[in-house]
Amino acid sequence: MKHLTTLVAGALALLPLGAAAEDAGQAGTRWTIVAVSGAATVNEPEIVFEEGGRVSGTSGCNRFGGEGTQAEGILTLGPLASTRMACPGGLGEQEEAIFALLAQPLQVALDLATAAVTLTAPDGGTLALQRQP
Repeated sequence: MKHLTTLVAGALALLPLGAAAEDAGQAGTRWTIVAVSGAATVNEPEIVFEEGGRVSGTSGCNRFGGEGTQAEGILTLGPLASTRMACPGGLGEQEEAIFALLAQPLQVALDLATAAVTLTAPDGGTLALQRQP
């Protein structure tokens, strides 16, 4: 299995306007999770792909981290550790949905027109990601 960094490097190398190929392999590539299964997110959840297959981020409430691998277009994360602050109302629901999706193998699709990435779970749930500058 290839490290997650390879997935990110490959995706970033294909992005039009804004991501030079030499930037593609840099650690710390940040992506905002802009939607969970079509619902817009709040409080700026993000995921960061780091060197060596490390992954970290925030659900918009709690921080998380763990390991990830990618093979044949499938991203597999976990197990993920997270902080355990109480997340009121919608933030708690958002967090549950994000963590449930990140616990599944995710098909990776890059939209060249928008420079966005969609991660799709076997159950049909999705995470829409937009690269942070």
